[in-house]
Amino acid sequence: MNYETKFYIGLDVHTKSTQYVVRTWQGDVISEGKCATIYKDVKTSLEPYFHSCIVGMEACTSFYPLREGFMQDNVPVKIANVLRIRQLIVKNDSLDARRLSDMLRLNTFPESFVPSKEIQVLRDLVSVRHSFLEELTATKSRIWAVLTRHGIKIPERSMFSVKGWLHVKAIVESDKCPAELKFLFQHFHNVESSLEQSTKVLIEYAKSNFIKEWEKLHSIDGIAEIISSYIIANVHPISRFANEKKLRRYAGVIPCFQESAGKFHGSMLPKTSSRALLRWALTQAAHGAIRKKGSNLSLYYKSKKKRSKYKAIMAVARSICDLVYMRLKE
Repeated sequence: MNYETKFYIGLDVHTKSTQYVVRTWQGDVISEGKCATIYKDVKTSLEPYFHSCIVGMEACTSFYPLREGFMQDNVPVKIANVLRIRQLIVKNDSLDARRLSDMLRLNTFPESFVPSKEIQVLRDLVSVRHSFLEELTATKSRIWAVLTRHGIKIPERSMFSVKGWLHVKAIVESDKCPAELKFLFQHFHNVESSLEQSTKVLIEYAKSNFIKEWEKLHSIDGIAEIISSYIIANVHPISRFANEKKLRRYAGVIPCFQESAGKFHGSMLPKTSSRALLRWALTQAAHGAIRKKGSNLSLYYKSKKKRSKYKAIMAVARSICDLVYMRLKE
């Protein structure tokens, strides 16, 4: 605890406005208000406390310019882990700012990791690329729904195989093609093109900026260019994880248990979490690894799948997660 700090400033940051609360060491609120989410305005309101303060705010897309401004003025700043903050029952802007300032004062602030600019760029590329992938999948479902609704059948096992797609193309080019199918077909090709371009840029950036990590990950079965990029974006630097179990929990490949009244409740990491892309990458790597006949991971999967294929894939994903930790620790 730093007893030389006199003021504890909590900021609840939004796109247009920021709620702030200033507390003393004793817990008294001496200033509270709202300003624009522009560092110049924030500084005007809080500069009298800069000589002896610490600032805390939640991780969001709008905090970066404010954080850079505070760092340039040599003001200590911490970023809160949003997942832990959201466990609180009641939330509003004023309460959030008060809680953040109180956590700073009591040294219970759930600090979040803030990636370097190189990693942030890689994360943005991964996010954009994955959004195209999800849109492509959704468009496939809509095309299938249109064909089904109009009673059009494709004489192939898979509509999106090479032969199946040729049949769809022939239907689109015919005079009897439904109007919505033409739009969806064109949209599919636009998204597919964007996916290919974003994948190329993502791989080139990851390969050129994280050479050592790239080489280490490629030595693991199931991990290729795209999966390597996803993993590096989410776990680098590996030094922030104390051991492989910490990385497992972060990636969501082991259950998270909660105890209440002597009963344990376990669940995996929610799919809506910001770390869902890391779990997706590990499970994709697991599916790739088990296709390599005779490999240790393939044999491990076969020994586990008798009970449940899903649990067996997650078991392989956990093993790959451990291998990722060991390779990157080297």
